[in-house]
Amino acid sequence: MRRKYDICRNIGHAVFIFLLLVRCVSPQSGGGQVSANSPPVSNLVPAVRADESSRRFSWGHEGLLIGSEEGFYSVRIHGYLQSDGRLFVDNLAGRDHAVFLFRRVRPLVEGRLSSGIDFRFMPDFGEGNTVVQEAYAEWNSISALRMRIGKFKTPIGLEVLRSDRDLTFGERSLASDLVPLRDLGGQIEGSFLQDAVGYEVAWLSGTNDGSNANFEWRGSNEAVMRTFFQPFVAAQSNAARELGIGLAASVGTSRNPLPDFKTTGQETFFRYVPGALADGEQRRLSPQARYYLGPVGVMAEYAASGQKVRAGTASRYLSNEGWEVAGSWILTGEKNSFEGIEPAHPLEFSRNARHLGAWEVALRHSTVEFDPHAFPLFAAPGTSADGASESAAGVNWYINRYTRLLVNYEYTGFPSIPASAARSGPEHLFLTRVQLAF
Repeated sequence: MRRKYDICRNIGHAVFIFLLLVRCVSPQSGGGQVSANSPPVSNLVPAVRADESSRRFSWGHEGLLIGSEEGFYSVRIHGYLQSDGRLFVDNLAGRDHAVFLFRRVRPLVEGRLSSGIDFRFMPDFGEGNTVVQEAYAEWNSISALRMRIGKFKTPIGLEVLRSDRDLTFGERSLASDLVPLRDLGGQIEGSFLQDAVGYEVAWLSGTNDGSNANFEWRGSNEAVMRTFFQPFVAAQSNAARELGIGLAASVGTSRNPLPDFKTTGQETFFRYVPGALADGEQRRLSPQARYYLGPVGVMAEYAASGQKVRAGTASRYLSNEGWEVAGSWILTGEKNSFEGIEPAHPLEFSRNARHLGAWEVALRHSTVEFDPHAFPLFAAPGTSADGASESAAGVNWYINRYTRLLVNYEYTGFPSIPASAARSGPEHLFLTRVQLAF
């Protein structure tokens, strides 16, 4: 049975990759990469219904669109694939110097019912695993009050809330390790004053820092609130229009196993002692900001995560903190955006030198520091670092709206790490990625 399951899964992967390749090499006109926050499928249904033959199906740059002739429902099927290569320069302590893998393989199904209910389903087959990353329904008939239920991104970290396929770098920063990724629960969100003020309030099952929850209600019961201000969104001047400032916080309880912390190369550099568990109060705080002006974009955030921890008879509230600053510049002049980049001139060898896609250069620095009281009762000083700092430089080539190539150099250093740890020095990583999306 296991062998049959693996065969079926591999066939599914092959079909998905084939569809991506067909879409990526098919003719197109203008445009850029598909944004993670593309218009709802319902906005595209009239184009399907207006076809001369009244077809219910349409294949275009937004994926496969399915809509009823009566407008009762609309469905959009699309997805993306990320194939990574990781080259570690030194200090691998017996690990492979080169790793190649499918980081993410994610088909997406999303749409809208006539009752004003949107839905989204996103499994992930990356790294040889099968996980449902997102599955939720959302009532959004009123922009100031939308309700969501299911599994979705926890509204805390700014970088986490950016779509995985729109990330400037191959992996998120060290600061994002201190906030949860996705969780199970319910959320109310909305915006006012022409999107100048936005908010999210969620009641969630609760999950660890840097983790995705499964579909089991843990009972940790975490309350989350985030506000985000764009005070000049309606201004005439472009200089301040895309300035955003936000604050997110959460409070809850947890009695789950504690997480490990990894470098951008996915190597563990901090681990709690065996048997250590979360033992009650958990709090997080994250002030954040972003700014875009023409081809330039900057993003910054701070994250603090506190958790009461127990190991044997010892118990203590530990607080870890981190921050990041990242910026990018699109050399070819396209507009930079939190929702992704669209090349004005996709690569076409038959055209002039301007048709070379979009080119972006980026820099980032991030750090994480662990509570010194974690040692030696809750984290073994012989195997864990007391913090890390990461610096990264990257180049992105957006060939067209479907294809993107990424090259990053990542340096991760440790203030203090023992010789008996998994590595005896800093991590030097070259990361490459081929991304296909439709």
